[in-house]
Amino acid sequence: VNHKLVFFSNNLLKNKLLRITLRSNANNYHLKGFVTLKLSHLFVCISTATCSMGVYSQNTHSDSPANIEKIEVFGHKLTLDNQDVAASVSSLNAKEIERQQVADLTQLLRTLPGVDVSGSVNPLSGQPSIRGLYGERIHVSVDNVKRKSESDGSQNIAVINSLGVDPNQLKQVQVLRGADSLTVGSGALGGSIRLVTKNAADYLAAENGVGVNVAANYQSVSDAVFYSASAFHLTDTLDTVAYISQVNYSDIDIVKKDLAQEDEVIAQLNKIKNESQRTNLTLKNTWYFMPEHSLQSKLDFSETESLDQPYGQRLDLGITYPTLSEDYKNDYIEGMLNYTYQPQNMFIDLDVQAFYSKKTYDETTNGYIMRGENKIDFDKVSNGENKRYGLRVANLATFTGLIDHKLAIEFSFDRELFDQQQYEKKTLSSYYGQSQGDNVSLSVIDQSEFFNKRILLTAGLRYDNYDRSSDTFISFADNKNNALSKELGVTFKATENINFYMKAAEAFRAPSLQELYKKDEWRCHIGGKLCYSEPQPNLKAESALNYEGGIGFAWQDTAYIDQFSIKAIYFKSNIDDYIDNVPYMYYIDADGNKQLGSPGPDPANGIPVATHRDYSAKNIGQLKSEGFEIEAKYQYKNLDMYLGYAKLNMDIIGLPNFFLGTIDYNKQPYAEAPANKLTWNTNYQLNDNFNVGIQLLHYRAQQRLSDTYKKYGYGTSTYSIYNLNAQYQGSDSLSNLSVRFGVNNLTNKRYLRAPASEANDPSELGRNYKVTLSYQF
Repeated sequence: VNHKLVFFSNNLLKNKLLRITLRSNANNYHLKGFVTLKLSHLFVCISTATCSMGVYSQNTHSDSPANIEKIEVFGHKLTLDNQDVAASVSSLNAKEIERQQVADLTQLLRTLPGVDVSGSVNPLSGQPSIRGLYGERIHVSVDNVKRKSESDGSQNIAVINSLGVDPNQLKQVQVLRGADSLTVGSGALGGSIRLVTKNAADYLAAENGVGVNVAANYQSVSDAVFYSASAFHLTDTLDTVAYISQVNYSDIDIVKKDLAQEDEVIAQLNKIKNESQRTNLTLKNTWYFMPEHSLQSKLDFSETESLDQPYGQRLDLGITYPTLSEDYKNDYIEGMLNYTYQPQNMFIDLDVQAFYSKKTYDETTNGYIMRGENKIDFDKVSNGENKRYGLRVANLATFTGLIDHKLAIEFSFDRELFDQQQYEKKTLSSYYGQSQGDNVSLSVIDQSEFFNKRILLTAGLRYDNYDRSSDTFISFADNKNNALSKELGVTFKATENINFYMKAAEAFRAPSLQELYKKDEWRCHIGGKLCYSEPQPNLKAESALNYEGGIGFAWQDTAYIDQFSIKAIYFKSNIDDYIDNVPYMYYIDADGNKQLGSPGPDPANGIPVATHRDYSAKNIGQLKSEGFEIEAKYQYKNLDMYLGYAKLNMDIIGLPNFFLGTIDYNKQPYAEAPANKLTWNTNYQLNDNFNVGIQLLHYRAQQRLSDTYKKYGYGTSTYSIYNLNAQYQGSDSLSNLSVRFGVNNLTNKRYLRAPASEANDPSELGRNYKVTLSYQF
């Protein structure tokens, strides 16, 4: 559905009608008109102050399901209604985001099926995961620019969340589950998260003018205080918005376990020490300077810190070693610029986008531990910096005739520069070193309609070439290769109300710079062995093959139904050459070669005791996933309901045994698999001023673990979380006032996020009272 906003200029009505049609999709305003537009002094000032890129827009003032569900999932400006997409996709609009009243992106995403959180329960520390995969195995973008989380095989480089996105400035969240390399290249083995920020038109309901929106939020569970302010200006030729926000967190309330065993120290905690904050600044401007041309600039900055945290954010270490702590800081700046050319030509719809980003992170370890009477100093400072810049050129051509279809062609180049150094005992050393990664790609995607739109077909190819090198470890050769990603999706519209879906997709993830180039040595705690990591320049890219199939139903404007849809997708995925940090215990033979050794302390079956223990990243085997996801939406008059369910089984062939220093190639359950989850939301509009809602998050027990994990007490139980929300929207003289209330974890339930151990993991957050006030001038 193309939503049209028509602006009328009083000055030009005397001569002729000025009409500007904005075709709204998930990413872009498509400007078409027949009037010469004048250069704005305001835009000149803003563009001079910014070095940014990317046209990304959507009018979300209409809350009709058609507007919400029109999403882009196939690449450059190729869109379909969600119900017609041969994939498992979820989306949230601005109103649904506001109801959550979250200050952290991960807490918003976890309400969707197949999406959860990995990492610490501390605010700003969790990382989003899709189908059990996180870090560089999912793709996150903000206004079509990638936000990368660097990882070295087993963990993310930055302990606190480096996405730096404030949910309150978002107008749409779109999550595509499953392989997505066709549209984004390396990564996206688990899927993509695409975020779109608000424009001036979203604040002003597409009416020309100037305004300011201010908001404040308080959350009791972490003593979080949030402030934000937006200033915006909309004319026929300009859309400008400036945004600033800050959130501060204090200690976090969790629920203590009843009748905890004496050795379950962490399970008896009811509060986690925490001092963290995040500041966001955004300046975004879209200039329609000619009928067929537009230019958007955007500048993003975020500063995140979490101070006085336990070592490695592990509460067990914080309790055992109270004299040891760590501070984490991240700064992120991103600029993007997007030029769009849309002549009255079906074969040209061109975007040229460039971007630059720089992320710095600091990790400072303070304090000491006692070993007997010896005081061991742990003071260390580690600094890292990641720079990325690139160019994207994309065009959409539309063809009509015997077969109606659209063809999207895209070329992209990006370069990543990574550098890290650390100071320990006044000695400068390098763990990851200095390295560079180049990526060049070309994709061709076709979207076709057959038999009077009864069959919708999307087919595409993408060629990627990547090259990784290190300036620190120059004795190692470059890691370079190429990959061909293919995807075929078919939707069969059996009737007006029933769809069938089939999809096959390939994806890959090139080894990260941190997996390839890192080196360290330390004395192990087992038998005094030497533990170390060393560069692994011969790592192969992970490759995934994903199959999906399903059925969808949709009705509207029938008895007791304004809108109703349900979509069920079954999926099966294999990831080959899976990369992980794994132990490898060996000794050096008489010829200087590495030989697999026994753990010790004595030789086993004639195999000498290992003298070294290697923790480098390696291709360890295959990860298998299988499950299904269901989403249903229902609207009737003032009632709005949503149901989502995700079931997932994950198995790995090549499980590291960190106790024996071996890899077990028997098929076993994957320890990082999330629990099966059901989400149910109901909202009711009582009258013009009040809306109330309830949310249920129900997690099934996750005891599908390997014998090793069960032995150490890992696994979670079934639990349900209830959340309430209410909103008052003023009227008459208070029409610009909005007050939202909420209570999360209403029953103050103690629960653990899978995989977890009662003895070693803190529970998730306790009861949380939330209130938000916002006013628009």
